[in-house]
Amino acid sequence: MVMLILTFSAPAFAADGTLSFISSTPNSGGTNVPIENVGVKLLFDGNVTHESVWLANSKAFSLVDPDGNAVEYIAYPGQRAGEEGYILVLARPVPAKEGQPGQLMQSAIYTLTISADLMAVSGARLGEEIRISFETMDMAANSRLSMIVMVVMMVGVIVLMFVTNMRKMKAEAEAAALAKANPYRIAKEKDISVDEAKVLIEKAKERNQKKLEKTGGKAPDPVERTSAAPRLDSKKKEKKKTHKVKGPRPVTEGGSKFKTGRKGLKARKARADAAKKAAAEGPKRSGSGAKKSKKKGKRR
Repeated sequence: MVMLILTFSAPAFAADGTLSFISSTPNSGGTNVPIENVGVKLLFDGNVTHESVWLANSKAFSLVDPDGNAVEYIAYPGQRAGEEGYILVLARPVPAKEGQPGQLMQSAIYTLTISADLMAVSGARLGEEIRISFETMDMAANSRLSMIVMVVMMVGVIVLMFVTNMRKMKAEAEAAALAKANPYRIAKEKDISVDEAKVLIEKAKERNQKKLEKTGGKAPDPVERTSAAPRLDSKKKEKKKTHKVKGPRPVTEGGSKFKTGRKGLKARKARADAAKKAAAEGPKRSGSGAKKSKKKGKRR
């Protein structure tokens, strides 16, 4: 008799207990719920997925849209060990493609109701209706937000590339300047020894090398020292320097004693021209004298 009493007293005690609802995902009042593959995951503190109670529990739900119209759903029990208290209610609004859940309306509030008759394998019932309301995502607003985020990211990338490129150019310019640094001039400017100036240059080059590695810059190639004579294979022609003067000057002003003979040549040419001119004018003068003598004879 004692054994019979203990055997039947436990189920009777369990049936007098209550089943408690623990949480849902999304929770009641949730927002920005995707409109595709909408599923509400429910958690209870008892085994509500046992095959002895699952047929009734799978029909203990109702899902309605903002206008109160019923939305089709499918309830799935927890499949793994330890998930006896989990139920997934997957929305399948009409029309839905075969094998694919349909879409819910955008920016709309849906309500999932859990019946008070939901029962655990122990016989405990929920005892009261549970309502879970959630709002679906506004896809237009979400698209605008995504576009804004994308634009901000693009601007950020462009700014970052510009800043990085500027740092790279600055590091390369600094490397070029350090390659031409003169320790003697630095020693004179800072009033330090040449060795100290060389140490300063080396430290500056080390810091610059770190900047180049960080920004991806490249140090300039070392400049080869060449002689002053122009190379035969050089494509660049040296520019000729021209000196402008106000007019011709004698070489004696430069300290030279060289005589070109231009002065004597000029004098001889002048004498020859004068002789030619005199020879040409001689006959004319003699002819005019004869005429005068004839005129004088007639007058006599």
